[in-house]
Amino acid sequence: MAGKENLHIGHRERLRERFIREGIEHFEDHNILELVLFYAIPQKDTNNLAHELLNRFGSLDNVFSAQPEELMQVRGVGKHTALFLHLFSDLTEMYINDRKQNDIIQGIENITEFAVRKLALSENESLVLFFIDNKQSLLSWHYFQEETVTPESIDKRTLFHKLMGTNTTHIMIAHVFPKSKAAISKTDRVIATKLTEALGTIGVGILEYIVIGKNRTYVTLSAFSGRSRR
Repeated sequence: MAGKENLHIGHRERLRERFIREGIEHFEDHNILELVLFYAIPQKDTNNLAHELLNRFGSLDNVFSAQPEELMQVRGVGKHTALFLHLFSDLTEMYINDRKQNDIIQGIENITEFAVRKLALSENESLVLFFIDNKQSLLSWHYFQEETVTPESIDKRTLFHKLMGTNTTHIMIAHVFPKSKAAISKTDRVIATKLTEALGTIGVGILEYIVIGKNRTYVTLSAFSGRSRR
């Protein structure tokens, strides 16, 4: 038994040293996951478990995105390990988001990508507005409605107040449904129409309207033509 434990310890040290020497770029997916699992499972061979997780979920991204209860269905994954893997994913997401916020996010595709990434972890339905200037640079973003999103609850005064003193020329709207499939509804079309009319009075246009669903899926709506696209 002692010899087997020493073999595992030696393997861990070799993998850590390889990481220090080569970086993560030359690691295969199972080696990356094995290295991560070292810090959740102090004394056990994690190679087989890494392979089992990848076979079950298909990719590193799917492993880290899986819910703890899903991870615990794999033999050898306890609550501690499942929470660690899930926390690892969330912390990485927050780190990337913080790094992105230090850069200028420009172009509707990049802003859309940022919105989906930022709002993917939302727990409640919400309507979020992204303020954009005439160079399609993201200036700021704001939660406009939360939990209950309806056309009737649109507060023009609050909207205009948030826009005061900014260089906003366009807005992107994100309607978030964290527990449902992304789909354009009649409510979305009414909201898009009402906001287009309200913002038009102060010379601000809607650049894009997106609906974000579970698992980072989203659908976009052209507020002007009424056409939707994925």
